[in-house]
Amino acid sequence: VTSIQLLETGLRGTLTPFLGNISTLQVLDLTSNRFGGAVPPQLGRLGELEQLVLYDNSFTGGIPAEFGDLAILQILDLGNNTLHGAIPGRLCGCSAVWAFGAENNNLTGALPDCIGDLSNLKILVIAHNDLDGELPPSFAKLTLMETLDVSENQFSGSIGGLANFTNLKILQTFDNRFSGAIPPELGRCKNLTLLNMYSNNFTGAIPGELGDLTNLEVLRLYDNALSSEIPRSLGRCTSLLSLQLSTNQLTGSIPTELGELRSLRDLRLHINRLTGRLPASLTNLVNLTYLSFSYNSLSGPLPENIGSLKNLQQLVIRNNSLSGPIPASIANCTLLSNASMSSNEFSGPLPAGLGRLQSLMFLSVPDNKLSGDIPEDLFDCGNLRTLSLAGNSFTGSLSPRVGRLSVLRLLQLQRNALSGAIPEEIGNLTKLIGLELRGNRFAGRVPASISNMSSLQELALQQNRLGGALPDEIFKLRNLTFLSVASNRFAGPIPDAVSNLRSLSYLDLSNNALNGTVPAALGRLDQLLTLDLSHNRLTGDIPRAVIGKMSTMQMYLNLSNNMLTGPIPPEIGGLTMVQTIDLSNNRLSGGVPATLAGCKNLYSLDLSANNLTGALPAGLFPKLDVLTSLNIS
Repeated sequence: VTSIQLLETGLRGTLTPFLGNISTLQVLDLTSNRFGGAVPPQLGRLGELEQLVLYDNSFTGGIPAEFGDLAILQILDLGNNTLHGAIPGRLCGCSAVWAFGAENNNLTGALPDCIGDLSNLKILVIAHNDLDGELPPSFAKLTLMETLDVSENQFSGSIGGLANFTNLKILQTFDNRFSGAIPPELGRCKNLTLLNMYSNNFTGAIPGELGDLTNLEVLRLYDNALSSEIPRSLGRCTSLLSLQLSTNQLTGSIPTELGELRSLRDLRLHINRLTGRLPASLTNLVNLTYLSFSYNSLSGPLPENIGSLKNLQQLVIRNNSLSGPIPASIANCTLLSNASMSSNEFSGPLPAGLGRLQSLMFLSVPDNKLSGDIPEDLFDCGNLRTLSLAGNSFTGSLSPRVGRLSVLRLLQLQRNALSGAIPEEIGNLTKLIGLELRGNRFAGRVPASISNMSSLQELALQQNRLGGALPDEIFKLRNLTFLSVASNRFAGPIPDAVSNLRSLSYLDLSNNALNGTVPAALGRLDQLLTLDLSHNRLTGDIPRAVIGKMSTMQMYLNLSNNMLTGPIPPEIGGLTMVQTIDLSNNRLSGGVPATLAGCKNLYSLDLSANNLTGALPAGLFPKLDVLTSLNIS
């Protein structure tokens, strides 16, 4: 028998050591079975073995040192198992090996110092283990190397030893702790197609010599500490499909020469220190699907003909100082699914024609200087999941056509100057999770159709001109965790139906004209962290039962500026995690309860402008040892 090849046959159990007795065996390939247990060291007796492939099984234990006796072994593949321990130094005896794979195991320790003795090695794949230490000096002898993958380990030190690997086609060092400079000699590796060195601690410059790698298809250097300008020479890497230099400390402007990379599909430069304008040449990159340069200091307008990028799917340019109008040609990017342009200085109206972007799922332009009406055809983007126009100067009313966005999950229109009624059609947004309309000029009543939003978790209507009674329909939204209608014109009592909102952690009804008593139903909201009923016209006592059931409150209890009477309930001492209590400007009477000492995490306490009497409880304030603000005047 010279060959045993049992690939993907579903075999299981342990591997018999008697295989080591088949002295004529040249090939043993058990790829993709379910063998487990230790790898028999007896396989090291197979003096004629040329290929040993145990890839994709469940072998445990260590790599047998006896494998080092396989003098004519050419291929050793132990990847995708659960092997552990160090790579044995005796393996350096396999001087004929040209391919060694042990990826996706649990190997530890440093590479053997003698690894340079494997002088025929062309393929070394040991990714996704827990190997550490520096690459040994002898590593530099492996000058025939074509594929080197040491990614996802804990290797450290420099990679200067790779400088003479001129036959390299694939180099992957990502997710390690390598440091120092990227060797400029890599520019001599003319056959390189894949260079992944991201998520390390490399410093210094991106070598201009990398521009000589005309066969390079993927260059990923992101998540390091590189601090140079982007070399103009990279414009010569005309085979590039992916260029990712994000999360470094790169400076200067984006080179015009990058516009020569006509095959490029993926350009990511975000989280750097880039300045200047976007070069118009970027619109030559007609194959781009992903363009990201957010979190830089780029300025000036978007190129007028950005619509030339007709394959663009992701445009992520937030947190810069880009200005001017959003070009109308963007409506030609009909494959666009994500347009993230927040925190810039874009001005003027949203361009007409956005309704043509039928693939658009995420449109985010908050915190710019946009103005005018929200264009009607925007609501033709039927695949939108997120629409965020917050923090601009949009005016006019919210169109009833908003109800066409039937799969929308998040609608953020806060901090604009929108007016008129909230349209009844908003209730068609039955998949909505977050609705933020705060800080506008919406008036009238909350539409009854809001009760259709059964998935809604956040409802922010504060700082508008909404009025009438608190609508019962809000209290049918049983998944709400955040509800604020503060600073509106709501009147009447707080309905008992508030008890339906059992998931609520934040409730703010402040700055309205609510009257009546604090309802006992609030005591059923056992998830509340913040409750603010201040600046209303509430009367009666603070219900002891309600306070007694709020022991989980952690942040804020504010009942100030009402007309509440009676004593401060002693149950308030059960709010052991609350940080702020404000009961000021009421008509509370009696003494300060000694139980307040139980509020161990209280930072701020305001009981001022009431009718409290008597002495403060002895020893109260020493127990409130994190209290920094106190007003009992």
